[in-house]
Amino acid sequence: MKCIKLILSIVLFAVTLTLSAQDTALTYPATYVETVLDAATLQALSHTFSVDKVRRHADNTFDTRISLSYKEFDAFRALGIPYTVAPRSRAYVQMAQNYDEMTSTWRRYPTYSTYLAMMDTFRTRYPSLCEIDTILYETPAHHRILCAHISNNLSDHEGKPSVFYTSTIHGDEVVGYYMMLRLIDYLLANYNTDSRVTELVDQVDLWICPLHNPDGTYYTSNNQINESPVSIRYNRHYEDLNRSFPHAGQPAKSDYEPEVEAMMTFMAAHNFTLAANFHGGAEVFNYPWDTWTTWQHSHADAAWWEYVGHRFADTCQHYNSSYMNEEDDGVTPGGDWYVIEGSMQDYHNWYLGTRHVTIEVSDDKVLSTNYLPSYWGYIRSSLLNFIDDSRHGIHGTVTDSITGEPLEALVYIANHDLDHSYVESVLPHGDYHRPIKAGQYSVTYSADGYLPKTIVTQVADGQTVLQNVQLTKTVGIEDYESCIALYPNPAKDFVTVEISGDLEIANIALYDVNGRMVRTNPYSPLQSGSVKLDVHDLYSGTYILHLKTADGREIIRKIAKQ
Repeated sequence: MKCIKLILSIVLFAVTLTLSAQDTALTYPATYVETVLDAATLQALSHTFSVDKVRRHADNTFDTRISLSYKEFDAFRALGIPYTVAPRSRAYVQMAQNYDEMTSTWRRYPTYSTYLAMMDTFRTRYPSLCEIDTILYETPAHHRILCAHISNNLSDHEGKPSVFYTSTIHGDEVVGYYMMLRLIDYLLANYNTDSRVTELVDQVDLWICPLHNPDGTYYTSNNQINESPVSIRYNRHYEDLNRSFPHAGQPAKSDYEPEVEAMMTFMAAHNFTLAANFHGGAEVFNYPWDTWTTWQHSHADAAWWEYVGHRFADTCQHYNSSYMNEEDDGVTPGGDWYVIEGSMQDYHNWYLGTRHVTIEVSDDKVLSTNYLPSYWGYIRSSLLNFIDDSRHGIHGTVTDSITGEPLEALVYIANHDLDHSYVESVLPHGDYHRPIKAGQYSVTYSADGYLPKTIVTQVADGQTVLQNVQLTKTVGIEDYESCIALYPNPAKDFVTVEISGDLEIANIALYDVNGRMVRTNPYSPLQSGSVKLDVHDLYSGTYILHLKTADGREIIRKIAKQ
């Protein structure tokens, strides 16, 4: 109610549509309206309606286009905001009727059957490099959501970082759809002939979903794509899928649109290092958070996002200086542009810890097909750059110090990570991948049943730090209680560790609560004897005594320092 009063009190500069034109708009499944808003009104509206194609003026007002489904139109009109219905235009579009027609010139969009044929041809023509996964077997309008998996080893990710590209969650934003199909073809066709492509396919596990919302793209017909209402923003239920994911920081709902639920399941099943989803209606690299402005809630890796974002946009501008230069020279935090809730980007970052970005690739949602090859030339290198970014930062494996078995472990950076920005090592290889901006970081590795370990790590931009970590398992001491004595405990200057019976200790070490080793025993092995640990210079608090037996077992005792 407060937002509505605010909106009604603000003077907006637009011409109110006539009643007859408004009634005509209601006959369409979705209508775009245009208005001019100040910053406060824009942010208020963006929580309720699907705002897009926002352009900032020097006086901090915004040309704004709002997509309204037939279910939303009356609610918007009741606010009394002056608006005009956006003119309905038709891009010059040619449709490809088969695979060869699509790939011969790359100046067409595919019919739905051609899309299926292309994905199948990628699989059959390059069986050792590409397989096709199905994210959703049947949408409400009987389409499929497919994903190409590209790797030099399709059965095992081999501890490599993984990248997920997906496009066209809004059905009428189809330039990214074209770009993803062309990228799949480019990677497969140039493997073993282009050194950069070969290196990326060999060292990164790639997943590419060209079309997330086929029901919106092929809304009118499986043989047509064009501006709304031929293709529409929404799915078949007239829901905006990029406002339908669980909201960051809020409890999840119990039911979701089928395309959203399927994508959530798919993303949760893969430990993606980086991800991007592609939109149209602007040309900008939009990084998290969408849910908050930076003054409300900045992302822990905002500096890294700015770095990779400008690398993406700057490379585009190298090929066309007028391309990808909106907002801050092509880069913006999503909420600083305009706040939305329920975006796929924020869901993936908040709930799954993936670094996921939204990339707007064309001012025109449906680019005329004659321009498509040129835009591919502008963006191709940037798409490869972002894949390459998954290899930079801190990478490695976490394993058991005795058995060498891989572990699931938390990789946490002190005084840096927040809001689920940490990463985890995953099985079957125990690998972890942590892109991060240049700097020095204190990285702690921890797993249930193991002593944590902290390592100070220096990182440079565009470089990879390989940091394999072994964690030491903790074992109870019930069987050895009578063989181990510690005194005094609490201690002030020295702690005596006394061993009796048949127990043989190979090594003794003392750790602080952050997992840093502060003392070790220089005399080993130790059997039926004692050793003094000097603790006089340590801070007061709790410390962990780690004893490793000769047969590889570990014993943990706590020591209090006065």
